[in-house]
Amino acid sequence: MKRLTILFLALTLLLPLGTLSSNAQSTEELKQMIEENRRQNELLMQKIEQMEAEKAATQLQVEELSTKQEDTDLKVNGFLSFFDAIDLGFYVDTTYQYVFDRGSTSDLQLRSLYPDNEQFAINAFTISVSKTPTLEGGVMDLLGFRADILIGEQAPLLASSGLESDVIDPYQAYLQFLAPIGNGLNVYAGKFVTLAGYEVIEAKDNPNITRSILFGFAIPFTHTGVRADYSAGPLTLTAGLNNGWDQVKDDNGNVTIESQLAFSHSGGVISDLWIGVTGYFGREPGDIGFDETNGWRELITAVGTITLDDWLTFIVDADFGWQQDIIFNELGSEEGVSWWGIAGYIVADVHPAITLALRGEYFDDEDGFRTGTAQKLFELTPTISVKPFKGLIAGNRFIDNFEARAEFRWDHSDERYFETEDGGFEKDQYGVMGQLLYWIEL
Repeated sequence: MKRLTILFLALTLLLPLGTLSSNAQSTEELKQMIEENRRQNELLMQKIEQMEAEKAATQLQVEELSTKQEDTDLKVNGFLSFFDAIDLGFYVDTTYQYVFDRGSTSDLQLRSLYPDNEQFAINAFTISVSKTPTLEGGVMDLLGFRADILIGEQAPLLASSGLESDVIDPYQAYLQFLAPIGNGLNVYAGKFVTLAGYEVIEAKDNPNITRSILFGFAIPFTHTGVRADYSAGPLTLTAGLNNGWDQVKDDNGNVTIESQLAFSHSGGVISDLWIGVTGYFGREPGDIGFDETNGWRELITAVGTITLDDWLTFIVDADFGWQQDIIFNELGSEEGVSWWGIAGYIVADVHPAITLALRGEYFDDEDGFRTGTAQKLFELTPTISVKPFKGLIAGNRFIDNFEARAEFRWDHSDERYFETEDGGFEKDQYGVMGQLLYWIEL
């Protein structure tokens, strides 16, 4: 019994020592666990910071890519809008002409663009491509251009020196820039039609079939150079420099100056009013006479048009020209020459599909410099134009622009100028003509 008591006391004393040893071991393990947790937390925070940095970098890359894509889209859209604004057009001009007592020929007098007699003619198949610049939009919208390419029998008649062809003639081919100055300053560079006179190359934009004597003999057709125009209210001022009359390649090394001041108005009974004075000044080749010369040439034209109540139009075109240093004899003496003329038009839209036009004109070529004979000429031409399909299908421009024309023309000279079928010459020439036109703009 005593031994058991002693053993129990001994165990009681040793038990706390074992507990202390166990508690010490647990505390050490806890410290290690805490340290491990701290280290893992640090690693986790580092990982989180790294992920956040990578996310920020990725977001920055996305934003940069988005910005680049927006810039690319703007450029693409601007590029595409440039082409969306391009207009494409076609027009065909075909005729048959019969001048009495002349016979079949391709050399009728005073028919500047229609010299064929007793023949069907494909005068012009014209392709037009253009873009008109605008101040609305970006830089690309400030750029424009135009090209009118004529294929047909009129090509050699319109051809400019240095760009001759029997088949094709680009009578207009220019670039255009609209400078953002005030209302917009238009600048053109290339080849463009003349500012002088009333009538134009495109048949559909003239009231008669045949061109006037003034169109064919008093003024140029085209110019190659630079031109600028600016409009302020009803006034438009145009000025430019070019190679001269109908010259792509400069024939004499001298520039010609062009200028025009125009006034326009509409309102009330006056549907449209336009008055313009145009001048051309420079040295031009004198290719009629006994020797080639390079004299100073001046041309002044004044044109006025007025349309009343949207149906009745009156037009006046007056042209005055001079040139110095033309040689007319073997002695080589130089002389000055002059020419002038005036034309009047009455155009009546008597029906949406029917137009009546009457042209009368006088041309004085007192030195024979423009027509080859010193003479005074008079011409009278009534014309009827009919659009037989206009309005049949509302808003259908594909059939509205088909037009048939017919006209009678009488030419008179104070000299025996007009050749006859038997080889003689008469003072009068009579003819009739029919024309079919079709044009479309896409």
